[in-house]
Amino acid sequence: MPAKAKSGGSVYRVRQRHLGQLKLYSELECLTKIERKFLLGLIELCSTREDTMDPETSAIDVTRTELQEWLSEKSIGSGNTIIKKRSNALTEIGLFKKEKFQRPKCKPADLFILTDASEVIDAPTQVKQFKDHRPHRLKLKEIKTQLIEADSQILDTSQIRLARSERLWNGVFGSCMRSSRTDPRRNQHFSTIYRFGSDQIEIVTSSQTDSEICHVDDQRTIRAIITMVCLQISERMDLSKEIKNEFYIDIVDLCRIMGLDGSGANRDTVRDSMKRLYSTNFNVLIDSDSETGHKFAAQFGITPGADDLNFRFLTELDSSIDREYGGGSIRRPRWYRIALHSKTFQDIADVNVISTFIDNKDILTVSSGLIHIFYTWCCIHVKRHGNRSVNITLPDLQRYMIPSARYDNFRDRFLMALKNHQEKSNEPWNNDGFNIIKLFGYVVKMEPDMANEFIFNAYRDKSDPIIGDKSIHNRLLKSNKRQGQLELD
Repeated sequence: MPAKAKSGGSVYRVRQRHLGQLKLYSELECLTKIERKFLLGLIELCSTREDTMDPETSAIDVTRTELQEWLSEKSIGSGNTIIKKRSNALTEIGLFKKEKFQRPKCKPADLFILTDASEVIDAPTQVKQFKDHRPHRLKLKEIKTQLIEADSQILDTSQIRLARSERLWNGVFGSCMRSSRTDPRRNQHFSTIYRFGSDQIEIVTSSQTDSEICHVDDQRTIRAIITMVCLQISERMDLSKEIKNEFYIDIVDLCRIMGLDGSGANRDTVRDSMKRLYSTNFNVLIDSDSETGHKFAAQFGITPGADDLNFRFLTELDSSIDREYGGGSIRRPRWYRIALHSKTFQDIADVNVISTFIDNKDILTVSSGLIHIFYTWCCIHVKRHGNRSVNITLPDLQRYMIPSARYDNFRDRFLMALKNHQEKSNEPWNNDGFNIIKLFGYVVKMEPDMANEFIFNAYRDKSDPIIGDKSIHNRLLKSNKRQGQLELD
């Protein structure tokens, strides 16, 4: 067994005799253009790995990660969703035979074995699933033109220089989401005991429709939408225009700000995220007469006396404009009309309320929700100014970040998220030892601990352009402090 095939993810097996049959595979009419690129990319990768061939099977195995890296270098779609979709499509056609690949001490992975081209040479020619939608591209342009002429609030990405986060949605409610997309609590309500200083608040998360409850990876969607809404509101304020809780968004623009190309699979990923954010309700249970209730209400600007508070990030989500212009003839709706929770909108639109915070826009491209929540934890506990240095154990970090998750699940996913973050940042990673993690203006030192597995020490990078000492935020703080001192003098 080739050593490289022991890593995680699916495995792809190509026999040596198939390496020289590129022409046969490339001429198969049962493949779409993008499926053909995927298949030929796999064969080409295996042709560079003949030295790893298993002598017993005369086959080369490559992992999903290796295939993704190879396809990415060739600018071929390589996201997890896309890879899964292509693999299943080729299995249905008969070009892949799907079996199981057993790894030592691990659950079996999917094994996709390439079959002979001759087995599918008589398969039906792939017919275009969708009509020629070039005319509808013109319709999409008409949509935007009409929205502009109506002075509608279009969420745009062209002027974005900084990201924005919101105190409730990227803070409190981020800790009350499902811990991952595989978290089985898809439609089952669950309770989270959220730490609020030295006090605790109970929050019940549930779904209001047949859609799934949102999970932590939806944090990226929240940050992207909040960023775009803040920019639109700021622009309209500067022009003294009316501001209302109704925004229009192009799903391709939303993909773009999140660092995704506008492929169909990515659009579906973002659409599904928006549906979850529309259907998920956070029920905040507080005793309005208690000291904790008063503190929580004051902290987040909640009307005093309210005991039963319900929040949904998106209170309206529809694509009626797209359907009006032939949305059923194109692949999926592209334009959406959205509205935020009324309190969230009011806080963002009120210049006297500080409910959003400036972030490095690079965080918008981070897919891991656990990294988003860890970054928020740093913002809350390390702060964005001063000299705070905070120590915390991994078990305590779990109780702050995702209290309702099982510790072992959190630990495994969080450590993997940190490792992936390091690799994407071209930073070294030590599986069992000391690591230094750069987290968008924060520096986190992570070291093994016998009693708590890991201990983290987090502090602010004073040279960071967004939260460092010379950032606009900290320069304003210093200026206000000096001004206050002058007034006292």
